[in-house]
Amino acid sequence: MARMNSDVMARVDGYSAAILDGRTPACRMTRLACQRYEDDKLREDLYFDKVPVERFLRFANSLKHYKGEFAGKPMRLEDWQLFIAANIFGWKRVATRKRRYTYADVYVPRKNGKTTFAAIIALYLELFDGEPAAEVYAAAVDKEQAKICFDTAKEVIRNSVFAELVSIYRGSIVMPRTASSFKPLTKDTKNKDGLNPHAAICDERHAWKTNEIYDVIKTGIGARAQPLVFSISTAGTDTSVPYFSDLEFLRNVLTGVHEKDNHFIMMFEPDDGDRWDDPAVWKKVNPNYGVSLYPSYVESEYQEALKKGGTTLAAFCTKNLNMWVDSPEVWISDDDVAANAKGLDRSELAGKDCWVGIDLASKGDITAVCLWFPDVRAADFIFCVPEAKVLEQTDRVDYRLWRDQGWLTVVPGKTLDEDWFVDMLLQRLDLYKVQRIAYDPWAMWNILPKFGRYTEQLFEFRQSIRYMSVPTKWVGGEVLRHQLEFYGNPIIRWMFRNVTLYRDPNENIRPDKQRSRNKIDGVVALVDAVGGWLDQTSGESKEIYTDHTLRVLSL
Repeated sequence: MARMNSDVMARVDGYSAAILDGRTPACRMTRLACQRYEDDKLREDLYFDKVPVERFLRFANSLKHYKGEFAGKPMRLEDWQLFIAANIFGWKRVATRKRRYTYADVYVPRKNGKTTFAAIIALYLELFDGEPAAEVYAAAVDKEQAKICFDTAKEVIRNSVFAELVSIYRGSIVMPRTASSFKPLTKDTKNKDGLNPHAAICDERHAWKTNEIYDVIKTGIGARAQPLVFSISTAGTDTSVPYFSDLEFLRNVLTGVHEKDNHFIMMFEPDDGDRWDDPAVWKKVNPNYGVSLYPSYVESEYQEALKKGGTTLAAFCTKNLNMWVDSPEVWISDDDVAANAKGLDRSELAGKDCWVGIDLASKGDITAVCLWFPDVRAADFIFCVPEAKVLEQTDRVDYRLWRDQGWLTVVPGKTLDEDWFVDMLLQRLDLYKVQRIAYDPWAMWNILPKFGRYTEQLFEFRQSIRYMSVPTKWVGGEVLRHQLEFYGNPIIRWMFRNVTLYRDPNENIRPDKQRSRNKIDGVVALVDAVGGWLDQTSGESKEIYTDHTLRVLSL
């Protein structure tokens, strides 16, 4: 690679060197991004073209801030932003002479200027990337979010020397000379399948309940020579969204576990063991600390989170420190649920004593069965859902992915065929020594006669707090102690995140379907199965309120 000796490249190389030698505090993922940049200099299939990088920087420096105390002043990219732009625009493939990166993800806390930075990139790709009829989009979960980046771009270009190049409308920025445009894009945008994007800014991916828009963009860029899908996001609280899993894949790319050579990745997040109340961590994960993010602001947010806790603390950790934090209303944290993995093999369950819990939903919804094996403290699950429910996407999770991974059975039609369900279940139960099948009498009364050879094992388990409290507390305690085996099932993890408890004045508890934020059927099935087991094996009723004495359970 030719020697890079311009002022621009001196800044880029200087930033990378300062991160790697420790002069600039950084998390592991940021260091890996810089190490990737340094390693790429040795590759013979790549070369670095500094011309588009310098062109982009000149464009950015020609723009002005339009709000706040910096209004009217020239913009200046910080070194970390220039490093990102240099990687995106500079690296090219020797074989094609085209840009190496088709995808880019920048994962950074709020108040670090990421939206303005993304707007600059979008405008450059529309105006000066040399792409005829370039279609550029500001994509987001809804119109309001999509307009944030788009409106920023409108104000930036309106107050620049380039204003005469474009026509600015309410819903688009058009460059007539090249027939190029920049528009907002959401799931409600019509004719999405006809898009031919040259570039897309995917804003706040943590809020995207599905990857529907992202997939539309990905499938639309194939006709472009060197497109760019640029995602920017902070952390969130709902770890069931696709981006939470996508982030783990991106980490694996940086660590070398997976390979995706056309994807640039820059992540600012705490390392394992970092404390949320440590000012050194605040600085490490916020690259614009002391620039657009004032230390006094972070300190005041911290003090409020310290005093109020709850949702205020969760917001501080997610938005200011880029930490995924469950809502404080969640019963058990996702980390604790995920830690219930002992590495057992499902094949070892055959022939073991099994207690079953069934949560039979309405015919058009998800049905859950828990197979509980107390000898090994393992809970295996069967989840079934009608195909129509998958197509609705009202639950805002990727049922198709879970189906493809083997965690979910999708049944054709709009409703669950009860005969098919019972037949499938009985065949599965034949693998084990079934002791009891606990069920909610309200939902199961009409199919009980179909259980045939397992009729004697059927056990009516009412869903009132009188019966549910003891097994719910038992399950909660074991999960928090990481004593169970869930086999890495992503559906039960999602359902645990949805659980909100009902509590009575005496601190008795049960999962509350009405108040929970989404489906919890698998958790209910687990509680039912454990309830049936506790009732049968302890030799006494598991009801509460039968008397007012203290009861100790020996398990």
